[in-house]
Amino acid sequence: MTSRPGTALILTAALLCLGAGPRKEASVLARKAKEAAKKGEDTQAYLLYSEAAALQPGNKRYRAMMLSLQNRAALQAKSAPAPQASAFPAGEEDRTPDPLLDPEQIFTSLTAREFARARQPQEPPRLAAEAGRQDFDLRAEPKALFEQVAKSFGLEVVFDGEYPPANSPMKFQMKDVDYRDALRGLEAATSSFVVPISPKLIMVAKDNLQKRGELEQTVTLTVPVPQVLTPQELTEIVAGVRQVTGAEKVAWDSSRNQVVIRDRISRAVPAQLLLDELVHYRAEVAIDVEFLQVSDSDIRNYGFNVTNTFTLSDVGHVFGQVASSSTALTNILTFGGGRTLFGLGVAQVQAMFNQTNSNAKTLLQATVRSADGQPATFHVGEKYPVITSSFGGGTTSTTGTTSYAAAPSYTFQDLGITLKITPHVHTEGDVSLAVESTYAVLAGSSINGVPVIGNRNSVNQVRLKSDEWAVIAGMITESKQKSVSGFWGLARLPLIGNLFKQVSKDDEKQNILIAVKPRLVGLPPGQFVGRTMHVGTEVRPFSPL
Repeated sequence: MTSRPGTALILTAALLCLGAGPRKEASVLARKAKEAAKKGEDTQAYLLYSEAAALQPGNKRYRAMMLSLQNRAALQAKSAPAPQASAFPAGEEDRTPDPLLDPEQIFTSLTAREFARARQPQEPPRLAAEAGRQDFDLRAEPKALFEQVAKSFGLEVVFDGEYPPANSPMKFQMKDVDYRDALRGLEAATSSFVVPISPKLIMVAKDNLQKRGELEQTVTLTVPVPQVLTPQELTEIVAGVRQVTGAEKVAWDSSRNQVVIRDRISRAVPAQLLLDELVHYRAEVAIDVEFLQVSDSDIRNYGFNVTNTFTLSDVGHVFGQVASSSTALTNILTFGGGRTLFGLGVAQVQAMFNQTNSNAKTLLQATVRSADGQPATFHVGEKYPVITSSFGGGTTSTTGTTSYAAAPSYTFQDLGITLKITPHVHTEGDVSLAVESTYAVLAGSSINGVPVIGNRNSVNQVRLKSDEWAVIAGMITESKQKSVSGFWGLARLPLIGNLFKQVSKDDEKQNILIAVKPRLVGLPPGQFVGRTMHVGTEVRPFSPL
């Protein structure tokens, strides 16, 4: 027997004329729905089970089968054919045995294939209505209004089995509206809500919490989270989205770095759009950093080198024979009034002048990337080990047991330059940079074996345009050393004292310059255009159409 919507309606009317009760009518509709489901006509089976559940509201099996077919019916959306004549001859009634005596004739067990198809995630249907804008000036009952408006946009409409029966006509008037605005207006005028079943089919039900929970689809949506967000910022954003949209189930998948939203489609879709706006739009800035280090060294040594020691030599006797000719009194000052002569060696004087000049230049270029209001840290230098606890040796107790202290431990201290740059993007495209620079070096002294580290800090605030350079810090280190050595006493005489001394000078200078240049990677806030979202009210949220 062929299962058609018109057949079910005519059969219901015939049973009413014959005096059959609602229980008998519902069982016949359930049997027809079972046959339609076996043939794969899920939409037809859904409608028949919906009518059966309306005739017998207390029958939980009818409602359960209706809800189980809802998702599959959404994939078909077949148009209902024109009503045909009853399958039974005139004056005869359906002689089929009452299926209520055997529930297996109505309800079948789900196969593994049906279970697998039901588990597959399906994308929510989107209406493919005809484009264009129309004017409406209608007066009819709510069901007739929905049918006429849907037909004008190439859509078909079915009604929930518990949709209230026809009442007094009402006036509906709208001008220059598309299908979304027209359906929204009908929803507000009739206190109904529309559920898309397929691109060309919609279902209309009474708008209340019970029907929203039964018919409105539940979806799971994901929003990728950029790496620049901190967990604290993400927590605040999610709390704001929950408060605005009323979404209940929002979780963070840290392994995939994404936020998962699961709720009714009227809440989940606005929550997804709002969350995507908040987490993705943050103007990003690439900051070029250049370090310029120039070192100059000038070492000079000059003066006269005079020997401070003299040699006293015996050069012969007065009445004796003088030594060989090699003992000539060359460079020897002789003196003595006795029988011997002594010689005092006179040192040679050397004039000297040495000068050493050296300079070095170091240029380091780097680029860091950050988002608006997100600090970026950059370090140039080395890590120096600093001992925190040392080994104190072993101790021996009275029993002869030796215990040892813990092994020494170290921590590594950053030496060099550390930059912490926080960009703030303005509406005009300018970028303000808050720069904190720290210069750490060894001070050359220690306390209890722990070296003292000297720190110099600089805090700067500068506002630049994109691709504009600025020098934010300059560190200058200058040292001068002078040492004098020479003949004792004579070196201190004015003027001629310069002939008896040496002077050594060591002048060193070290200059460090830090320059930064911001470059906008994303749009500034004034040039970003947000999306418009229609969410409805808290009591009657909008479902995406």
